[in-house]
Amino acid sequence: MQLINPGEDAAIVLNGTEYPVKNLEETAKYYVDQVQDLNVQMNQLKAKLHQIEVARAGFVSLLTVELESVSKNVEEE
Repeated sequence: MQLINPGEDAAIVLNGTEYPVKNLEETAKYYVDQVQDLNVQMNQLKAKLHQIEVARAGFVSLLTVELESVSKNVEEE
């Protein structure tokens, strides 16, 4: 589903067919609102997942440095 012409002349395109939002039944408008909200939530979750992936990579890098340092110190003893 794609929303086009946001505002007064808003319409959705679903399966290649354009539907003016003003002509939709209240139930259909509710479903459109739900889909839009879910799209926002999906984008937020994607951003959060990216943050988690980057943070995880940073901690793996820090752990690698730490373990290499410990290994080097053990070898020197």
